[in-house]
Amino acid sequence: MSYDDGVTQDIRFIEMLNKYKLKGTFNLNSGLLGQPGVITIGRKPVTHNKVCPEDVKSIYAGHEVASHGLYHATICDSDPARCLNEILACRKELERLEGYPITGYAYAFGAYDNTVLQALRICGITYARTIKPTYAFTLPENFLIWNPTCHHDDEMLPELIEKFLNDTSPFPMLKLFYVWGHCYEFDQNDNWDVMEHFLKKIAGYEDIWYATNNEIERYVSAYRKLVFSVDGSVVYNPTCTAVWLGAIGSDCVTEVGPGCVTELPDPAIL
Repeated sequence: MSYDDGVTQDIRFIEMLNKYKLKGTFNLNSGLLGQPGVITIGRKPVTHNKVCPEDVKSIYAGHEVASHGLYHATICDSDPARCLNEILACRKELERLEGYPITGYAYAFGAYDNTVLQALRICGITYARTIKPTYAFTLPENFLIWNPTCHHDDEMLPELIEKFLNDTSPFPMLKLFYVWGHCYEFDQNDNWDVMEHFLKKIAGYEDIWYATNNEIERYVSAYRKLVFSVDGSVVYNPTCTAVWLGAIGSDCVTEVGPGCVTELPDPAIL
């Protein structure tokens, strides 16, 4: 779940997430916090009031705050210094408000180019979300070009929910269902009830990890850094994150602890 702009409608949405014990990532523009506004595009005009900076920590407690750029500017083809400032100044202020490192980003208007990608790396950003739907549950090859499954208003959403929850593949792999949007859109389309139905439907599964973007990126990055022996019988985890491995056709799960060399019970382990 990834929601942009840091608007006051986030408060109601977070109450819904908490109700169903789900997590979200909220992408804020630190230079616009506290500013009032109105969105006139869409079905009807709705408020676009940004949360106040002094309320950020309490509003988003238990969820992740990520950067959406200092002023929600399109920084493609821009001067490198301006590009860096849009990213780094936003990160710095959000870190001051939240008290923890902010390493996530969502592209304003979904726009990016090679200059922006380079700037993100320089600024210590480890993942960045686009707005291009995949209609799939695959993990990104490059976390700086993280395409979501779909927008919450996409007509494919109901079908995707059923496909995700009822996968009967004999070779199950890691799957990620990634929905994005803006909370003010629930006011525009009068469909808060649709989102609550979605949250209720996906909540409560013991075999689903309900995680923030940062948690997902850190875990997958740790998994991808595992070093396996040639015959697949031993694995070394060079990271500080525990990773769990399972084998096809087996209920066996092996934990590979941080900094540990672990023997695997099955060479077919994933």
